[in-house]
Amino acid sequence: MINSRALIITGALVLVFVLLVAKLFTIQVSKHEYFTLLAERQQNKPQTVKAERGVIKDSNGEILTYTEDNISFYADRRMMTPQKVDSICSAFARVFGKPKEYYKKLIDEGINNVCLEKQISMEKALELKKIVIDGLFSEQDFSRVYPYGSLASHVLGYARNEQGELKGIEGLEKVYDKNLTGTDGYYVYERDVIGRILSVDENQSQAPVPGNTVNLTINKTYQKILEEELANGVQKYGGESAVGIIMNPNTGEILALANLPDFDPANYELFPANARRDRAITDTYEPGSAIKPLVMSILFQNNLAKEDEVINTENGRYAYKNVKIYDDHKHEELTVRGILEQSSNIGMSKLSERIPDEMLYKYLRDYGFSNLTTVDLPGEAQGFLKTPNNFTGISKAFMSFGYEIAVTPLQLINAYCALINGGTLLQPYLVKSVVDHSGKVIEENQPKKIRTIISKSTSDELKK
Repeated sequence: MINSRALIITGALVLVFVLLVAKLFTIQVSKHEYFTLLAERQQNKPQTVKAERGVIKDSNGEILTYTEDNISFYADRRMMTPQKVDSICSAFARVFGKPKEYYKKLIDEGINNVCLEKQISMEKALELKKIVIDGLFSEQDFSRVYPYGSLASHVLGYARNEQGELKGIEGLEKVYDKNLTGTDGYYVYERDVIGRILSVDENQSQAPVPGNTVNLTINKTYQKILEEELANGVQKYGGESAVGIIMNPNTGEILALANLPDFDPANYELFPANARRDRAITDTYEPGSAIKPLVMSILFQNNLAKEDEVINTENGRYAYKNVKIYDDHKHEELTVRGILEQSSNIGMSKLSERIPDEMLYKYLRDYGFSNLTTVDLPGEAQGFLKTPNNFTGISKAFMSFGYEIAVTPLQLINAYCALINGGTLLQPYLVKSVVDHSGKVIEENQPKKIRTIISKSTSDELKK
């Protein structure tokens, strides 16, 4: 009797031991990956909280781009069972109005963590966060918002998501990427057995610090008007592209800068590289007659011509060193003032002979040609200006009416600002200040003088 009891007890103990070993084998070996993942989701370890990217504002404080705090949901296939898949698909189908089969296919064909919905609103995210299923989890997924679409697209540039981080790729988003990028924080959570958050350990947690605010010189209203006028001009004249810049000649502040074609920074990948090119700073061209007032200022500054002096303009056709120079408006003779008013190529070519080679080169360099303006945008072109030792017999004549020289639109408007502001070349700029999340000014730009080119009296004479 006693022996039989002993055998029963011994057998029961052996059975329990075998069951324990089998369970341990399941946990440690056959389902090791599942329980490891489950443990990781339940531990009280820090969870990174992404910092919000800073905003960019116009000169009146209107927000031109900001970051939206969205949520993306994922299913971990390594923790899925048919019952879990069914529950997840049912919940997502209800919230988003898509077929259950859509989500089931995503999970069945995915690898490891499968994204079910990306960058959804907080309202819908809260509905889904009520569902607690092992293997279903969410992450912050910021998206960059450009509320005015393509407005100032070449100034703002764009940012894209690279491995969970918004990274500036073009425009001010790129140049001021470090300023706009915040500092990530972390929260230490206490979770229950199925991973639900019970509390936050504030002593061990650190809140994220958002990126700085970048305040521009751009005026949104001016920018909108400029873009509308460029669009009207392209349509009216059948143009392929257009560039426009509005600039304060007394400060160097760029109040508006636009290019056509343009693009939507929020969907930049849908547009060709040609549309994303900032022609205002990357494209060079021969300025033609636009250079004539600048050359005229050299003549006046150095007393090489008088306003009322009369020049023979050859009735619109002039043989000059085996080349022909023409005027659209034919005149037998014009005053120096008339040469500028009538945009006479012949008159300018004759006057240019009075300017020594080195002097012409020096002044055009001083006006900023063949120099970077160092505006706070990426990809600026330097342009082209011949050095005197490379001048040919006709170089000065042709340079005087805008050929054998290449400039960017920004270089040209900056030179004109110097021409009419009293003779001072200023550095053009787009960013007025950078302010951190607490309101402290990190960086502030003021008008910056580069050099004096001509006297105020010469500037005043040209302005007439």
